[in-house]
Amino acid sequence: MESKIAVIGVGGRTGAMFAFEFKKAAEVLGVGREKEIEIIQKKKLYIKKEGHPAELFEVKAIKDTEFPDGFLPARNALHSNAGGPEIIFLTIKNPVGPAVEYYYQKIKNEKKLPVLVLSQNGLAAGEEAKNGLEKTLGQRANEVQIIRLSLLNAVERKNLESKIYIGYSLPIRLCFGVFSGQGETKKIAALFKEAGIEAEEIPPEKVRDMEFSKLFLNLIGMSSAANGLSLREGFGERETFKEEINSLREYIRVVRAAGGNFLNLSPYPIKLFVFLVEKIPLPILIFFRQKIWTIVSRGRKGKEKGNLDEIDYYQGEVVRLGKETGIKTSVSEEILKRAKNYIDREGCLSG
Repeated sequence: MESKIAVIGVGGRTGAMFAFEFKKAAEVLGVGREKEIEIIQKKKLYIKKEGHPAELFEVKAIKDTEFPDGFLPARNALHSNAGGPEIIFLTIKNPVGPAVEYYYQKIKNEKKLPVLVLSQNGLAAGEEAKNGLEKTLGQRANEVQIIRLSLLNAVERKNLESKIYIGYSLPIRLCFGVFSGQGETKKIAALFKEAGIEAEEIPPEKVRDMEFSKLFLNLIGMSSAANGLSLREGFGERETFKEEINSLREYIRVVRAAGGNFLNLSPYPIKLFVFLVEKIPLPILIFFRQKIWTIVSRGRKGKEKGNLDEIDYYQGEVVRLGKETGIKTSVSEEILKRAKNYIDREGCLSG
């Protein structure tokens, strides 16, 4: 039987991408805000995979207020999960706590509670979700397996002629691992495989290091973005590039102080990146900054990050870890401050 997946945040970038790709392998129900569902219903949302023509986004979708209805066969009076999801794929932006409480409150009397998959950036989502489940479900919170996911593809959202285009390259690559809770991961691993997604499973004891490693990638370019520059423009300016490297060095120090390590996340040799940032003198790195930009840009398929509105979960995480470990993070604090000022002045696209 097909898995039943509820993709929460179906109108956003990652939500639209996952919902569209999971159609190959599962029964998918998209869940979103009223405005997002209206866009889908009016056929204004399109998927644009690199090298392919744009395709209309066609996935069954409901408003968040209508959750958990929408699956077939219809839910029966005994609340046996006959029509409910087996997996809740939460793709909304941080923070996740309120959303976890909202959706699990609606299904807390179900016989079997669905697995919760979190695709958010940063380091806080797992603990926030765990706390939200405990607040909502009490002792039953232990029945919910939480899986953390690190997406390695850049996903873009563009508005063109009253239509929205979600763009990404194939294959989709990600890493995932059990953050908390018992249970096998064979079903979700099979789901990724059937959907054509290249997924590497990380052992539970290394999931935190997976998060540290993904955040390292996410921090590259945030100094440039806080200046209103593209990655190429930022790396082209010596002072901005120096700030990029110094912020990464701060981050490496706080991760080490927190007892964390770095993992290679295909196709990124992150441990090599960390070694080079730590050990090579800044003047030499500056000399090779165009080469570094080429490597990073190639990994992102030329797409910009577009997540400046989540700066609290990027540079903000570095500052928070610095306070916890007693490591100075003055560079990250400056980027965080400047990014917030830029957001206040210019605003940022979300999704």
